[in-house]
Amino acid sequence: MDCQLFQLLDFQLSFKMKKSLCITFILFLAGSCDLPVENIDYEEKLVAFMNLHAGLPISSDTLTLNLTHEIDQQHEGNESWVSDANAFMVIDPENDSDTLHLNEVASIPGHYVVTDSIYFVQSGVRYQLFVSTADHSIQAETTIPAEISLKSVQVDDLWDCEGNTVVDSIDLHIEDNDLMTLLMAYASGDLSLLSVDTVEYKTANCFTSSFTSMPYFALEWSSEDAPNMLRTTTIALEDTISNVIIDTTLSAHAFKGHMLVDENGNKYWPNPTVWNFSVEEMYYGWLSFYYFGYNMIIIEATDDAFANYYAGDPLQINQYTMPNSNIDGGLGLFSSTSSAFFFVYIKPEEEQ
Repeated sequence: MDCQLFQLLDFQLSFKMKKSLCITFILFLAGSCDLPVENIDYEEKLVAFMNLHAGLPISSDTLTLNLTHEIDQQHEGNESWVSDANAFMVIDPENDSDTLHLNEVASIPGHYVVTDSIYFVQSGVRYQLFVSTADHSIQAETTIPAEISLKSVQVDDLWDCEGNTVVDSIDLHIEDNDLMTLLMAYASGDLSLLSVDTVEYKTANCFTSSFTSMPYFALEWSSEDAPNMLRTTTIALEDTISNVIIDTTLSAHAFKGHMLVDENGNKYWPNPTVWNFSVEEMYYGWLSFYYFGYNMIIIEATDDAFANYYAGDPLQINQYTMPNSNIDGGLGLFSSTSSAFFFVYIKPEEEQ
């Protein structure tokens, strides 16, 4: 018994001595090391953002120009838009190139567009952007991604949800819902003009517990040139209070976020929702939908500049990490995307 007591005392003394030595060593390092201090002079830069959409008129895309702010300068409501800039674009510079000038939009400072609507953005073509002002000069380029194709696929044996191990494919009706049909439905407000498949919003725990829950359907994409990153955007076309998917469970708080509340006490979700990804098979489940009714899903293949930008920190999670801009001489992003879209109707789960 005495021997065990001495061993315990010896262990306690040894632990205290090691702890004391460790603290002393840390204090020694802190006192002997000089933290690097670098005074960086602020340099005002021109910020440019523009994204070209393959297959659409280049006149539908907008260039925005503004100046940076010092770290202690209020920027909200003070965007420092830049007017009277000389902005132009060179299309396919290696071959029979065209030059298009961008004109500032009347009454909207810092916003520039191509007014000639006969030019459509073409996949595989390189576009160069040049902008100059009295104090700044920038340039950037993007190569438009190849067209992207979508198909819904059946998935077997990746999940087991209430005895069901099969995720059925759905009909995307991509050929039925061309751009003209979309414009007609939008102009008339008659969404029944759209051809859609119906998906039931199932609420069992195995469908709504996390981002690994069993999905409602799955997609595969294909392209001649594999993009570095893809983006999926879900737009609820009937985002009314009566169609909102009410979900205040712990899982929803953790993975969907908190529902918002308007001035009348009605709960709602932000719309649209956007995800970036780089996988060949995409799963759409409870985290993809926030409203019942018609939903439009857009899949975009992005260019290298877009992927590199989001490999940095554009959401400012770390204030010391900048996004990877492709603007030579400034900041921002000049990028391009190629997209495909389809529609799906989300209905409430049928009562058992």
